[in-house]
Amino acid sequence: MNRLRLTLSRAALLTGLYLLAWGGLAVLRAFAADGSLGDPANFTLFGHDAMPALAWAVDPGGWIGLYLIGCVGVVYLLEWAARRIEVRWQPTDPDARPLVSVCGETPGGRRGAWNPLDPAARLYTFTPAFLATLVFVPLAVAAWLPVVIEKVMMVPSATPLLGARVMDFYKTLHGTWAPVPSVLAVLAVVALATAVAQARRVRQSLSVLTAYSLVFLLAYIVAHQSAAAGDEIASDLPAGGGNDSIKATAVKVQKVVRKKYVINPYSSIVFAAPPPIDKIELKFNEETANQYKAGSGPGGLGQGAGKGGGFGSGTGSGKYELVRLRHSDGSWNKNFGVGGDRNLLAELKAREPLVKISEEDKSVDFQTLARAAAKKPFPLIYIGGAHTFAPTEAERKILREYLIDKHGMVLGDNLGGHGFHHNFVAEMNRITGVTAVVVPRDDRIHQRPYDLPQLPFVVNHAPGSKAEPLGWKIDGRWAVYYHPGALSDAWRDDHAGIKKAVWENCYQLGINILFYAYAEQDKWRSAQQQ
Repeated sequence: MNRLRLTLSRAALLTGLYLLAWGGLAVLRAFAADGSLGDPANFTLFGHDAMPALAWAVDPGGWIGLYLIGCVGVVYLLEWAARRIEVRWQPTDPDARPLVSVCGETPGGRRGAWNPLDPAARLYTFTPAFLATLVFVPLAVAAWLPVVIEKVMMVPSATPLLGARVMDFYKTLHGTWAPVPSVLAVLAVVALATAVAQARRVRQSLSVLTAYSLVFLLAYIVAHQSAAAGDEIASDLPAGGGNDSIKATAVKVQKVVRKKYVINPYSSIVFAAPPPIDKIELKFNEETANQYKAGSGPGGLGQGAGKGGGFGSGTGSGKYELVRLRHSDGSWNKNFGVGGDRNLLAELKAREPLVKISEEDKSVDFQTLARAAAKKPFPLIYIGGAHTFAPTEAERKILREYLIDKHGMVLGDNLGGHGFHHNFVAEMNRITGVTAVVVPRDDRIHQRPYDLPQLPFVVNHAPGSKAEPLGWKIDGRWAVYYHPGALSDAWRDDHAGIKKAVWENCYQLGINILFYAYAEQDKWRSAQQQ
């Protein structure tokens, strides 16, 4: 009973140590992404959302339980086999029985061969652990070199020191091959701890548990990759029909004051027809709006011959949704969800009661975007940021496939400053293969369903004094629309403190862009079906 209690205690202690190590690395990855630890949404591991408290190494609770059960079994079997080997090597002379092995150090300095179950094996001497330390510590430091330079040495950017091509490699390493730096760091810590440990039994436990964790991690990654390979994500358009006729906008009624004449009956001036007092018009101070009523056109807002607001290629389960892309900028989720960009969908529903909107806030990473169905991708992806936009080469390929092959559309929104502006424009030029141009004021995207009197901007984050929306056109359609003036700030509950006329136009522009993306996706899907 004491042996079992000791085994379970050791398994629980070592398992907790490993989970804390993985959690610390997840925190380090979040800190490397945006320099702060205050946003749990940035805590990701292996491309999956992680728990903010400890950032567990595996996402579902079932995998954690399976790991713990396997860990207890491995440690118990290791303890059982080690004791059997030690008993077999005990001297048969009764006088030598008190000289039993302690922590793998056998009497007479016995050294086992290469059996990993024997605590006295040559695998658990100082030399193998020291050699492993010499291998894994430099590799781990090299894998985290940009983080060390920028965060520890307080250098603004590691690119001038390492070169652009080397930084592209690091972006790929921490993007597509994200597990590799974390695994190297853990192996370096374990190798160092193994070399420092004096007892061979401790070295044996660390080595065997590390081997078991690597095998389990490999099985976890293979299982997730194989499941994701054939699991496409389809996004249906809302079914229906209608048109994109221009909607009426708010109208402010001006004061109308008629002049009053005071007549002196003894004056020599004669007024033939003084205006009657009871017909003098009143003064108007309130603002009235001629709101568009859904159904005044055939089916409301939409495209096609069906009933209700929607599209001819849509289905009954299709809904309007605004999907965000998670990327390396820590501000990717600014104004995300309830009280933020969800207000845009709520405003669309209030103005067009016949349309269907999504009830959940949705965000995807690059790997999830790559799984979008070839014939039913997300019609629109929102990319916001305040500091940078730096996809890896593999992520650029995913965006290029989404924009060109899957006929998707990107709405870029600058929420911070010039850094995001320069990065986003340069990356979209590279991804699309075309150069950005100013979207004309009289373009259809600015006129349907709302004819905007002017292009709204909350704060101009573009370099220069003139803020203009930029676009990338592919095959006659806008594949990317970039707004440099924090468009989603106006969709918040507080509207960023701007005037009503401005945030009203921001709502209208958002609805125009959303409808444009869905209408272009409907044309493409209808052509694919013919």
